[in-house]
Formats: sequence, C-alpha cells, structure tokens
Amino acid sequence: MSAISRYLTLQIAAPLAFFVLTLSGVVWLTQSLRMLDVIITKGQTAFTFMIFSLLVFPTVLVLILPVAFFAAVLYALHRMQGDHELVVLSATGQSPWAIIRPIMWFSGAMSVLVLLLNLWITPTALNELRSRVLEVRADFAASLLREGTFSTPMHGLTVYLRGRNSGGEMLGILVHDNRDLANPVTYMAERGALVKTGLGPRLVMVNGNVQRHDAETGGLSLLYFDRYTYDLSEFLPGAVDRWKEPEERYLHELFFPEGSAGDLAHIAELRIEGHRRLSAPLYVPAFALIALAVMLTGQFTRRGYFWRLGMAVVITVLARLAGLGLETVTMHHGAAVAAIYLWPLLVCAGCLIYLSEAGRTQLQHWLLRIPMQLPQFPGRQG
Repeated sequence: MSAISRYLTLQIAAPLAFFVLTLSGVVWLTQSLRMLDVIITKGQTAFTFMIFSLLVFPTVLVLILPVAFFAAVLYALHRMQGDHELVVLSATGQSPWAIIRPIMWFSGAMSVLVLLLNLWITPTALNELRSRVLEVRADFAASLLREGTFSTPMHGLTVYLRGRNSGGEMLGILVHDNRDLANPVTYMAERGALVKTGLGPRLVMVNGNVQRHDAETGGLSLLYFDRYTYDLSEFLPGAVDRWKEPEERYLHELFFPEGSAGDLAHIAELRIEGHRRLSAPLYVPAFALIALAVMLTGQFTRRGYFWRLGMAVVITVLARLAGLGLETVTMHHGAAVAAIYLWPLLVCAGCLIYLSEAGRTQLQHWLLRIPMQLPQFPGRQG
C-alpha cells in the first residue's frame, strides 16, 4: 500500500469510527427501549439489560455501516478540499484514481463486514436473544410459584404452592383457572416441577386430579392423572411468538423454509429478506462512489462546494429509496428480483463513468443535445 493510500485510509477510518458510534448510539437507544418492558416487568438486572443490548447491536450495525461509511468519505473529502490537500495531490501529478482506488478497497472491506453481519452474526445474535428472552420469561414464571402464597399472574388464574423439598421439587400444587366463569377448572397435584422449553415455561404436575364444574348441569367431574403438563407461557406478558421471524433466520432458512403454515403464508417476505441481505453490501461502494463522483469532479468554488455536499446526500437518499421501492415491487412480482442487485451495480457503474473525463464529457454532450431534440412549435403570428 502506497503512502497516499495509507493516508487516505486513516483519513476515513477516524470519522468512520465517530459516525458508527454516534449513529449506532441513536439507533441502539430506540431499539433498547423496546426491551425495557421485558426487563422491568420481570424484575431483571442491569446486567441482563446490557446483554440484551449487545445482542441487538449487530442488527443496528447492519443498518448504519453503509450510511456511516458514506458520511466518513464525504467528511474526509470535505476536509482535504478545505485544507487544499486535493489540489496538492493533483499538482504532484496524482490522478483522481489515486484517491478513488484506496477508498474502493476500504469499501470492499466494509461490504464483506456487512455480508458477514447479514449472513451469520446478526441471525446468531437474534437467536441467542430469543433464547434469553424465553429464559427471562421462565424465570418470571418461577417467581409466580412462591411457597405458601396465592399468586395471581392474570385475572381469573390463581396459583398456590405449599413448599419445596431439598431437591427443588414443588409440593402441594394448586392451580385454579376461573377465566371461564361457566366452567372453572381446578388442578391439584402432590408434586411437580417447572420445565423450560423452546415454546415457553411448562408446569409438570405428578399424581393429582383435574376438577371441572359444569354450570349448566351443576355437576362436578373429577379426573385423576399420573402426569399432567400445564402451559404457563400464555399467562406471561408478551407471550412467545411461535413463528420464527425473517430477521432471526439464516440464509438457507429464508430461501428453503420448512413449509409450516406460517412459512407458507410469508414465503415472499422470507425470500425478499434473503435477497435484501445479499444485496445490502453492494450499497457500501455505491454510496462511496456517489460521494467521490460529486466531490472530485467539476470546478470547486467556495459557494458551490456546500451545494455539492447537499447534492451528494440527496442523491444517496434517492438511490436507497429506489432500492427499497424495488424490494417492495419484487415482493409482489418475483420476476423482478434481479433488479434488487442490478440497481446498486448501475449506481456504481454510473458514478465510475462520471468520474472518467471521457464519460463526463460524453454525458455533458448528451445533455446539451436534449433541447435540440425536443419538438419545436411555431410561435403565434401577430
């Protein structure tokens, strides 16, 4: 790597770190506030909140890395232009490609990082987050089963536990479900245990009976059991969503789902998520090239320079909005999936053509010919 390449890389790295920390802090704050309900209502510690926040961070990083890199490139070029460093490089015989080349190598590294985040790191973190949320909910269920106390996790449900033995097994369990006033149900068992499953906490009762009262007949039915499993997850705040969200899935799970009812109902959403993850890294070099094309071409004047900064931001926003629009179109018309990949590549190609002097000259010549090709209408005769 040449001295100029190392210098440009360092000029981008510092503002990139600043923008990543700043933007991720803002986005992370909005995401972490959604978890406060899980932490506060279930009596968890600040350490648990920090673990949850760290597991959310890869999702935040995927969103802000392309934007942060664009802002870092724009800031570095702005500072170098203000210090006349770009003029010095040009005076020493350095072509614009001496500036473009190291920035594109840097954008390639950022694209690989975004791809790793999309394909492996983010779904792994979200799956771990989901597992920990289930554990927190199970711990909350365990807190409902206090010895010698009638607990009411929700209106119409009462749980009582006489005690525990030395092994932690529950003794003397009573569960009274009176949510349906016409048909209340009472569960009684000699002993039992709370079991954590992938679908939520379960109360497993041993050697007991189920008493059901029928309001119409006034009769009482009694059923004895050796083992009975009672689902507690539905009584906890924020019941477990049994369908795996697209963000929590790995790439093969998005393109080749298991075929459950939920997967079949959201098959288009799953596949668009897969294509979005594969195409997202292409926007890193696209955004960088937009900044380069706007900042390195044309004559620089003090008035027009800030106009260039604004134009770079506007073009980048429009390019990303167009990409999001193509994703929406593809969800309804699967044949247009290639457009998701072609659009950022076309942005890159257009910027590279504009950065070359021949391409810029040809574009200006074409723009000047447009008024001549418009139909001419005769003026009104006086």
